Amino acid sequence: MNKPSVQSLMAVLVVILAIGAPPHPSPGLSGHPLPSSELRSGEGRGPEGGVRPDGFVGTCYSFYPDPYGQVPGRPFLPLMIQAGSRWDRFDFSWPRLEPREGQWDFAAQDALVGDLRTAGMNILGILLWTPDWAATGECITTTVALAAKREARPAQWYAPSPRPTIAPTGPPLCMTTPPRGLYEEWNDWTIADNDPINYWGRFVYTITYRYRDSVKHWEVWNEPDLSSFWSGTSTDYAQLLKVAYRATKAACPDCTVLFGGLAYYEKPNFYRWVLNQLKDDPDAPAHNYYFDAMAVHLYSRSSSIYDVTQTIRNGMREFVPDRPIWLTETGVPVWDDASVISPTLPYIWSATQEEAASFVLQSYANARAVGLVRYFFFRAHDDYCDKNRDGDCADKGIDYGMHELFGLARNDRSLRPAYAALQVATTYLVSPTLVTSVNYASGVRRVTFWGTPWGKISVLWNTVPTPMTFAYPAILPTATLVDQAGVTRTITATGGTYSLLLPGATANNGISPSDYIIGGRTYLVIEADIVPPTATAQVTATGALTLAVSWSGTDDATAIWRYDVQAREGTTGIWATWLNFTTATSALYTASRPGLWCFRARAWDSAGNRGDWSEAACATTLRDLRVVVESVFGDADGDGTQGPDELPVTATLRLLDAVGAGVAPPVVGTSAELTATVPPGPYWLDAVPLGWPSPPSGWLPRRIPLEVPLGPGPLEIRARVGLSPHRASVFLPLVCR
Repeated sequence: MNKPSVQSLMAVLVVILAIGAPPHPSPGLSGHPLPSSELRSGEGRGPEGGVRPDGFVGTCYSFYPDPYGQVPGRPFLPLMIQAGSRWDRFDFSWPRLEPREGQWDFAAQDALVGDLRTAGMNILGILLWTPDWAATGECITTTVALAAKREARPAQWYAPSPRPTIAPTGPPLCMTTPPRGLYEEWNDWTIADNDPINYWGRFVYTITYRYRDSVKHWEVWNEPDLSSFWSGTSTDYAQLLKVAYRATKAACPDCTVLFGGLAYYEKPNFYRWVLNQLKDDPDAPAHNYYFDAMAVHLYSRSSSIYDVTQTIRNGMREFVPDRPIWLTETGVPVWDDASVISPTLPYIWSATQEEAASFVLQSYANARAVGLVRYFFFRAHDDYCDKNRDGDCADKGIDYGMHELFGLARNDRSLRPAYAALQVATTYLVSPTLVTSVNYASGVRRVTFWGTPWGKISVLWNTVPTPMTFAYPAILPTATLVDQAGVTRTITATGGTYSLLLPGATANNGISPSDYIIGGRTYLVIEADIVPPTATAQVTATGALTLAVSWSGTDDATAIWRYDVQAREGTTGIWATWLNFTTATSALYTASRPGLWCFRARAWDSAGNRGDWSEAACATTLRDLRVVVESVFGDADGDGTQGPDELPVTATLRLLDAVGAGVAPPVVGTSAELTATVPPGPYWLDAVPLGWPSPPSGWLPRRIPLEVPLGPGPLEIRARVGLSPHRASVFLPLVCR
């Protein structure tokens, strides 16, 4: 079969705008629009609609209105859907929802949730902030140092500053404090018992119950390891999480509760302190240790998405059973957008717009490679604080929002190169069967997405500043090269490799001029083998507990890479993995007990396509045995044959296994048929004359060895049993002391 090219599967990738032409052009974009079917909100493979985003990607705050009030509705929402985002993450702010005790205001939040669900967006809600009436701390308003908005950054780490609701002041300190009554029972919402109300438990239950049909995922606070968000202790946060988990599960049993997203670098052991306390709670195992997934926030350095996630996963496993990890914020601020901020000045942890596009693909690839289950880009648009566009963010009552440029889109809805890069990721890097990663000594980083709807795709970038030519091993004669702007071209293999020139890294706004926080311009290599291989399995029994199993596979375009093999007992048992991702094509299987055993295999081809399971191949280590005893007689002359004067003897006939256990019901008579289904091996035919033990001139019992060989079909053994005469008995005295 000829393989379809990427171009025949989908037009060259470009950005499509839902709301008119942007005031600024999108740099580096060319080609043809995506078919409208590519922009639907479904997930995974679409047989009639092509490849669609698989739900891995979300964005933060895509619901915002037009900052300038010129476009109605939520103009950034369709842009994010077209970028491949299927999630929005935003605050369910307690002070806004319950500004005064017992006085709830749901109107705006109801409308927001409804709009997002209608648009096909999933929601990750952040349960956040303490209202002043429930606070345990003094409500002192903090001042945001606007002059230092971009220059003053810690050398070791980076995260966006908290988003103030009204500039130039930040959130009152009391909003970051543990709520009153936090250590009461989670559902203690009365003062009739003469102790405080657990206000936090009541808030969480109220919110998660109200939105239980629309919002299934909740993040408990934001960056609790940053003092600017959480001024309580790790013990206080552990309690906050416990209460939130119990309240959420009571309101919505099928909801998912996330540990608050970790900023990590300020307090890298914060999550360990919390988990250590959760582990010691005797009720924790019954409540899944009070969280279903861990959340992390990692910015600016694309490799941190892989490295820090591994560190956090390993640390988490020291205290609690493993669980999924979500990347609920990632991004990098850009410094070179003169259309928004002038003059343009680089600063620590910032990047150019093109470097930020590289960051998107690199962070996305690393997120998949390290096993993250969700990826949220911060943020949909800048929400830049200069709302009246007069060159500063200090106009009281007018200006508010972010002081750095994180957006995939600008406030005016024009798109940055990072938007196109995200669309490349959500179009091509979807629904893989497997993701692997390699760091080459040369500085090249390769993350491979196997078995996607497009074929085998590798994401490649150079982590060092020197450009280099990389020899990429080919599995097909041609491939499609996609750059981070979505532009495609066909490349041809020579001598079994594609020769790729990878530009050097330029993003050196790290902790030193030689620290490159983002790799160079990033590329995808797509080899369009999308047809899965087929496999067959064979098995023969070789012993009572051993079976020889073999398997093979065929593929239409590339070689077979690996196999998975499963086994089950009988025809109705549960399939269990025996061999996983093996290169072997045969092996001996040791069964747990004799019987019928079945096997099936599936093949992986060199593009990572994983075929269907083969038909089951079965074999039994048991054999139907029929022992026909034609006669039991007294063999008076001991010649083993029944003479005319040697009469039948009534005996109890038993079929015994090697250790003397019966394998068939005993029969009393002078002849018998004994049947059983048995594994191969040694057996005994036991004949005991009636009345034994008897005085002399009777007959002695006899035990005849039988052998059941391995083989197909039933086995019949016929026998005549001659019993020896009982001529004398000797009695020995029994002496007791």
